[in-house]
Amino acid sequence: MPLLLPIVTLLAGALVSYLCARLMPRPKFTGFVSLLFLIASGVELSMLYPGSILLTWSIGGAQTYLQAGSLAIFLGLVAVGLGALVSVFSVSYMEKSEGLGRYYALLLIMIAGIVGIGFAGDLFNMFVFFEVMAIPSYVLVAFEKEKWEPIEAAMKYIVMSVFGSLIALLGISVIFMHTGSLDLAVLAQLTADMDSVKAIGAVGLVIIGFGVKAAMVPLHTWLPDAHSAAPSGISAMLSGVIIEAGLIAMIKALTVLPAVNSGVVLIIFGIVSMFVGNFIAMVQRDLKRMLAYSSIAQMGYILLGIGLAFAYLSSGDYGFRGGFFHILNHAVMKGGAFLCAGAVLYSIGTRDMEEMRGIGRRLPLVGVAFAFFGFALAGVPPLNGFISKFFICKAGVDAGGWGIVAMVLLIVNSLLSLCYYLPAINRILFSRDISEKAKQAKGIPVSIAIPIVIMVVLTVMLGVYPELGLKIVDPVVDFMMTSLGGS
Repeated sequence: MPLLLPIVTLLAGALVSYLCARLMPRPKFTGFVSLLFLIASGVELSMLYPGSILLTWSIGGAQTYLQAGSLAIFLGLVAVGLGALVSVFSVSYMEKSEGLGRYYALLLIMIAGIVGIGFAGDLFNMFVFFEVMAIPSYVLVAFEKEKWEPIEAAMKYIVMSVFGSLIALLGISVIFMHTGSLDLAVLAQLTADMDSVKAIGAVGLVIIGFGVKAAMVPLHTWLPDAHSAAPSGISAMLSGVIIEAGLIAMIKALTVLPAVNSGVVLIIFGIVSMFVGNFIAMVQRDLKRMLAYSSIAQMGYILLGIGLAFAYLSSGDYGFRGGFFHILNHAVMKGGAFLCAGAVLYSIGTRDMEEMRGIGRRLPLVGVAFAFFGFALAGVPPLNGFISKFFICKAGVDAGGWGIVAMVLLIVNSLLSLCYYLPAINRILFSRDISEKAKQAKGIPVSIAIPIVIMVVLTVMLGVYPELGLKIVDPVVDFMMTSLGGS
């Protein structure tokens, strides 16, 4: 099997999906065509042997290559898995939209870019695939172009993301100017004698540049608008895997600058993101906007775990395990929550939580599912969000000192998140005062219900049997510890 096949399959799927939507008598079923290519790509990813070199060539004398590492397989499986569920969800959700061929083609190209970020064995390819991921996402945010809100959100997203990309590219350029190499496997040794001012500058540029896409506070301001205005399936992708891909790109770049303790910076960004995301989420009436601010808080938890691992290598096992397991869990929990929001929007045409009072009594599947996702995101045991947060807390205990303070702040923020998830669950599922719009709710199609049910099952299974997720997480932990010189 050609080792580059997962990306080729996704790009081929983009072309076939576009053509099918133009030629099929019922274009809405293009989502199932995309699903077949996503499943094929997922199978190909699962068959790759970690460490295999996919492709090698030279640019300006610098070696560049793609490699199937454990991080690549992890990120690829998360992206392809969530993308497959979004494709099914979109069959009915997007059926009345124009340009379905463009929608599914852009979705598959975006996922191919995410897979490529993981595969990149050098900074050049990583940046190229980062842009391959970013450009389709801009268009998808503005896909419902008949409304002004998505256009405005997409423009804000483009401007901030482009500036972030330029800053990240400047950081990569600083590294290349000093080392003459782009190879992630050797850069850590080449930057060992790098001037401290240049090294700190490069770290700062990388964190700020990729931090825009990762939605770290205060670089997050594009996210609430983009996530709430985009089609709900794309909101799930943006929150569930796009911002995480931005973080992983940052992590890969930071591993080549071990002389600078970037972990402390990540911890600070993580704590600030947790508090800002949770506090602003509390005052939202728009369900998708509340979920968007919650995503900022969830990224704060991930940043905290990764930051603890970078700052205190002795706690790296649990820091990386908690951080990467939470990336997987967040794709499931928040992806599912956004699909529930999309199901409500499909049924009654509103994102206002006051107008959807009691909708769970009319759509019990959606109401119960949203309760599961809300409790999981808040870290309620035995759901999956609790497990990954537990690992991050264990990393804080192992680090001691300020690590314990960070652990306490994570627990406080988990309690804070209940302050908006409990009222939202109560309003949607348990309210006896059913709004006029909720009384007129129409049922949801099977293609919308199935992805939500699958995500509920995964939310429970990854909490009760975390070993299912740790099978793809633990190899990433080993890879990161080796990259940073840990045991």
